[in-house]
Amino acid sequence: MKSFIPGPLSTPPDTLMKKGGYERHCVEAGRGCFHRRLNDPPFPRFHAYVRVRDNGMEIDLHFDQLDLKHHGNHDQDWAYHGGRVEAEMSRLLEAIRGHGAPGHVNAPNQTPDDTPSNPPKKRSLFQILFK
Repeated sequence: MKSFIPGPLSTPPDTLMKKGGYERHCVEAGRGCFHRRLNDPPFPRFHAYVRVRDNGMEIDLHFDQLDLKHHGNHDQDWAYHGGRVEAEMSRLLEAIRGHGAPGHVNAPNQTPDDTPSNPPKKRSLFQILFK
């Protein structure tokens, strides 16, 4: 799935992709490669090719279920289109524009609602025993 962010860009593409939770992986055919893992293992993950064009940024996003040596899914239509890829592209564009949450992955068995907004202050042993 492709999307284009018209220029001029306020910051470099690497910084914008990092806002969306993506890490730079390599450069292929003049395009930056970025990925965002869904959990600790390297796959499955979202994989984006980014190219600067007309002072803007073109993002070509797909979903990698397996790596290429294990016969990846690059020949499958669902890897480039559909609900999962469309939702991720929307999330990424919102994060880049500054309206969405950063694209970090939650700890295992933790949802964003589990994270306390005001964690309790740490108390010393003296405070615990005598107050």
